[in-house]
Amino acid sequence: MRHSIVSFATLAICGFLAFGQEKEMSVQDVTDRIQKRFEKIENATASFTQKVKFGFSQIEQQFSGTIAMKKPGKYRIESEHQTIVTDGQTVWAYSPVNRQVVIDRYRENQNSVSPERFLINLPENYFVTLLGRERDKGIALIVLKLVPKDDRSFVNSVKVWVEDGTWIVHRISILDANETETTYHLSDFQINTKINDSRFAFTPPAGTEIVDLR
Repeated sequence: MRHSIVSFATLAICGFLAFGQEKEMSVQDVTDRIQKRFEKIENATASFTQKVKFGFSQIEQQFSGTIAMKKPGKYRIESEHQTIVTDGQTVWAYSPVNRQVVIDRYRENQNSVSPERFLINLPENYFVTLLGRERDKGIALIVLKLVPKDDRSFVNSVKVWVEDGTWIVHRISILDANETETTYHLSDFQINTKINDSRFAFTPPAGTEIVDLR
């Protein structure tokens, strides 16, 4: 469940452009700019497409949804399969198919890749490598590879595509210890609009089975 919350993220890919063909930047330059951009974001909403490729079976799944976030630590992720909501203290995971909601305390851990953990603590939690540049529909993207410093992490590595200039993350690809690759593409960004805190609480529909693990 926490991995699903953590699974917040991003966008697209196209032709490869050698990094040296544009103004060269260091890893520190890029991570500093991402962090400074994130520090100016109080809330955001976006649409996303999630693609999961399971390592052993090579079966692929894909679905779409929306995400909303608000500092500090509030998220709402909705898709046709599941709704996950946290106010930073409690997390609700609702399955409309099973008509069941699981309630638990929200806890960050070393396997988490939530926005705050990802974008503020890159140097602290990950070894970061600059892979190069790509273009998608005319958008210049800088590609980073992140490897957790903690060998016990369930996450093996993460690739992040950020837009050069705006420093907004467009795409994230997470490879876990089971060789399952989960990729998120984000679009339709809305930043620093008014989002009511009530959006980060969840009231189960009538007839929902409630499993409270707190």
